Amino acid sequence: MAMKILVAECSSCGDCVSVCPTQAIFEKGGIVKIKADVCNECEDKDDGPTCQSTCPSGDGCIVYM
Repeated sequence: MAMKILVAECSSCGDCVSVCPTQAIFEKGGIVKIKADVCNECEDKDDGPTCQSTCPSGDGCIVYM
């Protein structure tokens, strides 16, 4: 599985890009995206995906696919 960024909810702040341990999150053309084939939902973390906990928009912007 992978995480997905809801573009309509995302402010494109980029906070999630630098904290992604698998470097699955990137910015292109002012839109932040997640490479589904690289994202592992931070499966080794007990407190959930790092991108989700870092996002100032909260759980509404970065969701499970």
